[in-house]
Amino acid sequence: MLSMRGLLKHLYSRIYFYGNPLNELDPVLTLVPTSRRQTLCAELVPGSTDAYLWKVRLQGDGETVFFQY
Repeated sequence: MLSMRGLLKHLYSRIYFYGNPLNELDPVLTLVPTSRRQTLCAELVPGSTDAYLWKVRLQGDGETVFFQY
């Protein structure tokens, strides 16, 4: 859930780990168009074994997928 000053509605999303073979079986992720799925995937930080980076974009190209609850 994302909330901040000036944002009238909370935004809900999910995070997945890029390259995880179980992503293809996830019932929620499979509802997202293939071209947009990468917006939900965190990538391993180069040179790290346990740090991931997930960029959340609120609008424009590469906008993160948000869900309604």
